[in-house]
Amino acid sequence: MIPFEHTNGVGWARFFAWTSVGLGVAALIVSVTVPLALQLERVTWVVLFATFSIWAAFMAVPRYREARRRVPWVVVVGAALGILTFALMVYAAVAFILAGYYDTVIPMLPNWTDGDDGGGEVPGIVAASAT
Repeated sequence: MIPFEHTNGVGWARFFAWTSVGLGVAALIVSVTVPLALQLERVTWVVLFATFSIWAAFMAVPRYREARRRVPWVVVVGAALGILTFALMVYAAVAFILAGYYDTVIPMLPNWTDGDDGGGEVPGIVAASAT
């Protein structure tokens, strides 16, 4: 039984399934296109949306089962996209830590280092003055 009965039914199951796909695709696109500038904070935001994608897929499963329907491929794709993005961002975090603390460089996507000109300023990010 689903604890919140007002979110029962196939309509909500489809909503959660397609939401997981949308969030998974968006998180994956962001992870490979947006400059992360070797900043772990940016990685955590991408991981947050990947986790929401996985969560939405897992919210769809009991609703399909309660409606006595087979879990469709959309749920599996949404969860897989979220897991793929999550794994990619774990790799990015490990690469950033190795590069920053141990001077060991492992292969990274070009956009993961873009935006950092060595001066500590990233385009689009305004640092607050210390005065």
